[in-house]
Parts: sequence; structure tokens; C-alpha cells
Amino acid sequence: MKREEQRKLRELKKALPKLLKEKSKKYKFKKKDYMLWYNLNDLFFANHIYVCETIDGGCNCGYEIEVKPLWIDDLLWKCLDMEENIKEPISLRSTGAFTVMGAKIHSGFNRMKEWTIEELELLVDQYLDKFYEVIQVTTIEDFYSNLNKNSYHEELRISLTLVHDEKYQEALDYLSTKGKGGFCNGSLWINDGIREYCRNRMD
Repeated sequence: MKREEQRKLRELKKALPKLLKEKSKKYKFKKKDYMLWYNLNDLFFANHIYVCETIDGGCNCGYEIEVKPLWIDDLLWKCLDMEENIKEPISLRSTGAFTVMGAKIHSGFNRMKEWTIEELELLVDQYLDKFYEVIQVTTIEDFYSNLNKNSYHEELRISLTLVHDEKYQEALDYLSTKGKGGFCNGSLWINDGIREYCRNRMD
């Protein structure tokens, strides 16, 4: 990437959070850095909007929309002995270190031609409109049918969903080869916490 293109990319990345803050007010979306989030009907939606360099030296702007039910973070916190988090503001499900990544239900990107703020603004408008549309039509079934669409936190989504559906033995079987998991609260690892939670419910 040439020096001038590097400068333009830095300007785009700097401008993006400001554009999101300004334009998300129309939809009443909440914002955290490059991510927007919204809660509707016990579903938590997140939209990650980004600008990045491509392998061939180009520039893409894109988005990834995820959804998760509120109960999945509640279960995570129960299994990690962090139930006090359930009473915290709903924004914690977006900004907290101990949260479950939602199931990816929609994504897209555009290759930027001019690398200008004006071009970026047009794309952001498109992505915000898309986010609003997706929120209106998404149901819990979309979460269930996309549990394994993105690998990050796939194990957590699957195991906690089995627990929520009271399929405790299936959850134990699923975790039998999964180790300790990625979250740890003190000495308590998440998969051990889920296993203990399941056994207590089965007794």
C-alpha cells in the first residue's frame, strides 16, 4: 500500500466512529467504538462495521450482524459465579469482557473506489439501514439456525443453548472433549462451571 493510500485509510478509520455516533441516533442504536448494538424482544443485536486493507492493497468497508438471546449471557454468568452481572445495565452484554459472541446472521462488504469520507458515509448509511431491517425480521429461530456460522464462541453458544433447553446430558456429552473453555473467573473455568451446573440440575 502506497503512503497516500495509508494516509487515506487512517483517515477513514478515524472518521468511522464519528459517523456511526452521528448517524446511529436516527435509529436509537447504541454505540461502542466500531460496534452498534440494540435490544428488542429479549434479543440482543450487534453490528460490527469496519474499514480494512485488502490482500491486494485495496480497501473494503463492511459489516457483520450478530444476534443472541439475553438468557445466554445470564447463563454464562451463572456458570462462572458472576450472577451479579445480570443486574447490570444491558450495555454490559456488548462491552463486558465476559460475554458471549452472538450468532452471525448477516454480513456484507463493499470495495471502496475513492477512499473518501463521502464514500464511507454512503456505505455507513446502507449498513445502518440493513441493520434496522434485520432487527425487524429476526427471531430466536435465526439464532438457533446460525449457532455455528462463526467459529468464535461457537463452543459457548452450543453448550449454553443445550443447557438453556434443559438438555443437560447432551451438554455434558458435547463438552466431554472440549477442555476448560476460554473464560476463567478466579479458579473456575467456564466449561467446568457448565458441567457442574448440568450435574446439579440432573441430581
